[in-house]
Amino acid sequence: MRATFTQEQQDIGRTVGALADADRGAARAAWSGGWRAPAGDGPLLRDFGLLGVPESAGGIGSGLIDLLVAVEALGGRLLPSRFPTHAAAVQLLCGDGQHGPLPEEVLDGRRVLTAAVDVPGGSGWVDAASVDPLVRTLVPYAAQADGVVALGPAGVWFADPVRITARQSLDPSVPLADVTVAAPERPRPTGTGPLRAALVVAAELCGVAQGAIDLAAEQARTRRQFGRVIGSFQGVAFPLAEAATARKAAWDLTLYAAWAVDTGRPDAAVQVHAAKAAAGQAAVFAAERCIQVHGGMGITMEADPHLFLRRAFVLDARCGRGSWHRRRAGELRIRARRAARG
Repeated sequence: MRATFTQEQQDIGRTVGALADADRGAARAAWSGGWRAPAGDGPLLRDFGLLGVPESAGGIGSGLIDLLVAVEALGGRLLPSRFPTHAAAVQLLCGDGQHGPLPEEVLDGRRVLTAAVDVPGGSGWVDAASVDPLVRTLVPYAAQADGVVALGPAGVWFADPVRITARQSLDPSVPLADVTVAAPERPRPTGTGPLRAALVVAAELCGVAQGAIDLAAEQARTRRQFGRVIGSFQGVAFPLAEAATARKAAWDLTLYAAWAVDTGRPDAAVQVHAAKAAAGQAAVFAAERCIQVHGGMGITMEADPHLFLRRAFVLDARCGRGSWHRRRAGELRIRARRAARG
């Protein structure tokens, strides 16, 4: 894989970042006015919907890393856009590569999808017993989407919700709901779809971690105590350095896992599980350090650090909690070592 981003990938990151910058403050506005589609939602869904979609699914040959660069930029600015959720749902459908192009209205953003993946108890993807109807919990933007892509033990499919029950979200800028869907007779095979969807969430978590670090670093550079900027104190600088290190490791692992999935490497599943777990841990850790750097002000509703922590918790629970991914990565590694020993 390339060790650096291409010029096109850098342009994607800058363009998406500029769209998100125009809507800064949307996450905080949701506390008083509820969720509203940001101005950048339409352009993102319309102009970037083909990122990461294989040619077999109607894409233009864009790699998964291209999509992750865009999603990471959104996460860093806490943009409450449906684009990452829509992209995860599209990737969920791209996993088998055998069913031909996806509907045009999905790829150009006219029909917005959401992914209904998690099950009660948060045990993860396809481990749950097969039941009809299926219930998926904490589905993002379920009421704000035009369709649902559900994941069950037998595969994935376009689902018509039987019932949508709104839940109180820890992050009001990300509406959540329980969704009841009927199981189809012939769903699509899952293939690598769950892995691809999990990487979209991991990329957004890495962006959240970076945004929290940037906010904390700005505070450390400008806040003065005892005649010095607080960033000069080890108690402030060292935790931020640890957060930056954890975020960098998670982002590198996420990019490597995306390359492994795109190239069909045998260790792709292990790398994806490890990346999702590391990204969630890095985002929560960075947000907590951001609150700590802001001191007493950091725990108030008027300050922004808690917005990053809330988003990190919500994302960490999506597409399987970090604790489940860590166990799954361990199981796969043990299985591979046993197989190597014969």
